[in-house]
Amino acid sequence: MSKKYITLFKILVSAALAAALLYLVFRNIDWVEFWDRARSVDYSWVILSILLSIVAYVARAYRWNILLEPLGYNLKTSRTTLAVLIGYLANLALPRLGELTRCGVLKRNDNVEVPAALGSVVTERIIDVLTLFLLILVSLIVESDRLLQFLSSAYRDLNIPSYLVISLIGIGGIGIVALVLFLRKQDKLKGKVAEIVKGFVSGLLSLKSIQRPVGFLLSTAVLWIVYFLMSYIIIFSLPETAHLGVGAGFMLLITGGIALSIPVQSGFGTYHGMIAGMLLLYSVDETTGVFLATLLHTSQILAVALFGSIALIISFMIRRKTRQQATK
Repeated sequence: MSKKYITLFKILVSAALAAALLYLVFRNIDWVEFWDRARSVDYSWVILSILLSIVAYVARAYRWNILLEPLGYNLKTSRTTLAVLIGYLANLALPRLGELTRCGVLKRNDNVEVPAALGSVVTERIIDVLTLFLLILVSLIVESDRLLQFLSSAYRDLNIPSYLVISLIGIGGIGIVALVLFLRKQDKLKGKVAEIVKGFVSGLLSLKSIQRPVGFLLSTAVLWIVYFLMSYIIIFSLPETAHLGVGAGFMLLITGGIALSIPVQSGFGTYHGMIAGMLLLYSVDETTGVFLATLLHTSQILAVALFGSIALIISFMIRRKTRQQATK
């Protein structure tokens, strides 16, 4: 089977899974009430959230630049921002496609080697996961009772068998051991595959050689603060949720982060179901919870589609200009 058909198959499976999850979330919704919520929305908050997303994209691009510097690449933040936006756009088609896509964009536009760039992206994702865990710990203080209730309910509803949890932990342990062994033996590897793997590992380990640690920490803080604000301010767009406090905003951030980390196309279904389920802990009815989740998710999709499309056009213009200059 060709790569084209394999990619098409993945897209269809991902879309079918998303559609099934959306059906499960929306099947019991009162549509009259749902559209009543739509008519009562103050969309100025939604527009503000979309505009704030630009800050998050630039902060992520700036942080990625800091990770690329130890690898010998000194790029403008505008160039990495284009790559980040196009990567997010690619994620709308297939989960995790964006990571490869944005590395490919840097390769075409700025001649950044894909293995090294991909390794730095993995490092970036690890930092994001650790930050999410840190925020969960903060929420244990801010909203401890509700968070524990939500996590225990989610685990019970999913009915995850213990052997699967143990297996995942075992696989993770084996991966860590394999990585340690590779780092000790990588000098003995030869050939093209070895060069690719070494480039990936150098990108993965770029964190320990960053030249601007303060900038890295500040950009990470800005990124997650903006993520929080993007979710939290939309609460005020609905009369039914405008009373929710900062604790609920933290829970939105954490729940949304977990939902979007699940490999389902752009979080369709998982995001809606988990956000609505979490809002039940704040006595927000199911229809309002699903509507708010839809409003949050749709605003993020619109931001990605709008800014990602603009970035794609600009990237094409850059490549065209580069080719024209090369032929002169």
